[in-house]
Amino acid sequence: MALPEYRAAIAPQPTLPKEQTEPIKGQPEPKGYKAVRDRYVKLEKFAITLTLLSALVVLLLSLATQVTLSNQNRALQDLQNDSVAIGLENQNLEQEVQELSRYDRIIEIAKELGLEMNEANVRNVTR
Repeated sequence: MALPEYRAAIAPQPTLPKEQTEPIKGQPEPKGYKAVRDRYVKLEKFAITLTLLSALVVLLLSLATQVTLSNQNRALQDLQNDSVAIGLENQNLEQEVQELSRYDRIIEIAKELGLEMNEANVRNVTR
């Protein structure tokens, strides 16, 4: 003999008649139900559309920002390269000035031009 708990589990569940579980065709839906449902469907469509448009705008703005940033980085690299080139040119010119202003060279050019050195008129100037 089965215990009462098992008997309840084995016993078939009562079912409702088919007419009560399925809606009757041709019967109107409750008042206001369709209008509320349509409003929510429209609201959901609007929210999804707005979300997709927002995502698209954010994507396009991100892409535009990346392009601008890349262009600015390239311009910065060009300026840095120009700065390095100008620095090297300045160093070369300073070295050339040092070579051309050597005392030996100046004395040699002065002798070629027939100039004489008068020690009384010489002044030492320091930078």
